[in-house]
Amino acid sequence: MNRKWEEKLKQIEERASHYKRKPLCSVYRPSLSRPEQPPSIWKLFRRQTEAFNFVKSCKQDVHVFALEYKMGDGQRIYLVTTYAQLWFYYKSR
Repeated sequence: MNRKWEEKLKQIEERASHYKRKPLCSVYRPSLSRPEQPPSIWKLFRRQTEAFNFVKSCKQDVHVFALEYKMGDGQRIYLVTTYAQLWFYYKSR
């Protein structure tokens, strides 16, 4: 019984050291060296038409991405964001 606890404690310590070396991704912030860059946009919509209507009304260069909402269900949600923001979160997964 004591050995299982020692193994669990070792796993927890290893995971803690891993997160110290590679922390979870931070929140995306546009580069401060480019003040002309617009603020970040990350909006989810349940309907595709709502997402495209938002894109039309938005002044920034944003795009619609379709994501599967639940595994195997086939239901989708629609994300509106910029390529830079999507790539930031995608590569930090």
